[in-house]
Amino acid sequence: MFPETGTLSCTFSISPVQIDELFQVLCYNHIRMENIKFKIDHIDPLGQGVSRGNKIAFIEKTLPGETGTAEVYRKAKGVVFGRLTNPDNLEVKSPDRIKPKCPFYYECKGCQYLHTDYNNEISFKTESLNRIFSRLLPKSVKIIIHPALKRFEYRNRVQVHYDLNINNFGLVSIFSKNLIDASECLLPSGPIKTVLKDLYTNDKWKERVNKKGSNPRGYIEVYLKPGETVPEVSINRPYAEGGFTQINNEMGLVLSNLVTEMYNKYLYGSSKSLVLDIFGGNGNLSKDFNNAHIKVYDRHTVTGPNIRTQKENLQYVNIDLYIRDPLNQIKASLKKTEHSNPDLVIFDPPRAGVKFIDSYLKYFNTSYIFYISCDPATLKRDTMRIKDKYDIMEMHLIDLFPGTRHFETLIVFRKFDFFLSS
Repeated sequence: MFPETGTLSCTFSISPVQIDELFQVLCYNHIRMENIKFKIDHIDPLGQGVSRGNKIAFIEKTLPGETGTAEVYRKAKGVVFGRLTNPDNLEVKSPDRIKPKCPFYYECKGCQYLHTDYNNEISFKTESLNRIFSRLLPKSVKIIIHPALKRFEYRNRVQVHYDLNINNFGLVSIFSKNLIDASECLLPSGPIKTVLKDLYTNDKWKERVNKKGSNPRGYIEVYLKPGETVPEVSINRPYAEGGFTQINNEMGLVLSNLVTEMYNKYLYGSSKSLVLDIFGGNGNLSKDFNNAHIKVYDRHTVTGPNIRTQKENLQYVNIDLYIRDPLNQIKASLKKTEHSNPDLVIFDPPRAGVKFIDSYLKYFNTSYIFYISCDPATLKRDTMRIKDKYDIMEMHLIDLFPGTRHFETLIVFRKFDFFLSS
């Protein structure tokens, strides 16, 4: 789940007015500011190089040990944010720097790591996660890495901007009002790329936009529903209107298999477990659990072939988990179960993390928590609350988003008094 506006990663809905304002800010009001000298110490969780000179500076698409001059594009709270206008102007280049395969890499905000090889990308992601959790992770627990099966052609969902005023369709550029040709992007899967190329043919994107009578500026989303082979196309519609799914099918399967493996390792036994899969979408993380009664909670439901396994022990409960008191609805759904206290709670929230997590922890005396997160910062925040009652048993980094700064993290928590209560 990515809130990066103007990239392939945009995951929230915005109004036509907000779309217009977005383009004004990103495309038309870009003001060149002063330059800053830098020397990169390490890479932060956002994929930026960190320079510790007279001012702390975060420089995009740099590597440790590199020095040079960057253009400052933002200042906030005593730190500056900069970008390379031309990597050839670096005074000292890292031996790990490579030429990106994408010709628009330095112009586009979609990827952060294509200027180095994938092994280095994984190392930077691991180091960032280790740095964030250095004081929370027990010494006996080491991060287990699950690298991506491939670096390119994996995305089953993209959002591409259009601007009728300049007759342009593509990804937002950080240097120009012109949009970048999205058909050249390396990340979309084959079916998505085919549709993108077709939208560019004879300006078909414009026909679709005009047919909808849409705002002069906005976005088109191309996405594949699970189990289907022909992508859907929507215009200025809420993200994941057809139901949320992971954008990387192959690594999504790695994640779901890993969660099942953890369930079998820690909970599978002679007694039937009650599992609450919160923010569970289509239940892809829990639907394969054996000897369990599973309740999947989410606002988004997914329909289509091969989505829902018809099991007597699996129930979908449609609720908005960000309303004022979702716990009351969850409690009500448990009244007819054999026992109302879950053995396992799975959290797989959006980037904002788990709202009302204190209420969940207070009400449910669950033995285990599996927390899957796409944002290490909110994961750390929620872990600070969980750790008062639970041990961290395992931590896994699953790279669903190669080339970008994003990844998924799975933490297995076990209650302190588990052996006394079991």
